[in-house]
Amino acid sequence: MTKVTKRWVSAFAVGTTIGTAGAVPAFADNPDDTLAVVASATPETIESAASVPTTATGENAIDATVAGATVTVPVDASNGITLGSEGGTVSIGLPFADQAADAEVQKPGVVSFDNRNGSSTVPVVQSDGSVQINTIIEGADAPTSYSYDYDCSGGVTLRRLADGGIVAVDGAGELVASIALPWAKDARGKDVATRYVINGTTLTQIVEHGVGSAYPIVADPTTLGSNGFYTKIVQNSSSQGTIISVYPAQIKWNAYSGDTIYANYKAIVPAAYEGNKWRDQLVCHAANVGIWKTPWNLDSWRPDVGYARTVLAACNPQ
Repeated sequence: MTKVTKRWVSAFAVGTTIGTAGAVPAFADNPDDTLAVVASATPETIESAASVPTTATGENAIDATVAGATVTVPVDASNGITLGSEGGTVSIGLPFADQAADAEVQKPGVVSFDNRNGSSTVPVVQSDGSVQINTIIEGADAPTSYSYDYDCSGGVTLRRLADGGIVAVDGAGELVASIALPWAKDARGKDVATRYVINGTTLTQIVEHGVGSAYPIVADPTTLGSNGFYTKIVQNSSSQGTIISVYPAQIKWNAYSGDTIYANYKAIVPAAYEGNKWRDQLVCHAANVGIWKTPWNLDSWRPDVGYARTVLAACNPQ
């Protein structure tokens, strides 16, 4: 696999952050209900929506660059979402797109599609450059399966990693997108059983709602383009050995599996800095430190003691 070199440096480099802003358009007649339902499940989803121009006319409701990622969300659901980054552009087909109504603007960065079957699709462009495609399930008669078709130039393969994480790779084996772990919550804030099923290039989220569920239910597969996890990774040296300094992007780290976090790291660094001890130090920092400490320093002299002992050693096993 070819490494992405733009974010790998062997000396200090200065990173930049790209943001966007836009004028506020006229909204749909009753956006508050949709926003309130999504916010009741995950308040941060609406709070962290990107402030980008959003419209219900023309070809695209949203066409913007956010945190280095280019994102388009269509007015006609059948045209699908596109998400572009350094690693390439991936398109995502939406559930029930052939029967859904056109996009309605909820607020900047947020639109909704009425699927006309007791469910709605609510894409939210996040300030970290990801797209959170919420499904609102309105009642027991709504479907339990919601399918997303992935594609990119040269083809795409969806890979399930050992810990359940899912990434999309192109025909050359390059990582083009990462998919957050599945979740669903009912109106009482109770978790609803959910899982992903992969069938070729289609990712289906199964939401096991019914008896005992309080409606509406919100479910969501979030997709982040490749190389959106790290702003840069720097190789340094000390008297003890090599230090790999990882600078994390401001993403929702707890939404992704450890193997997904590691897969994005491997897409950047030379093979000499891959392996269990590197993975365990990296994931330990992601799970326990997050963006509150930068950089995450991964040290070549740390022994491979397993993930649990790495955590007990505050990510620095002796």
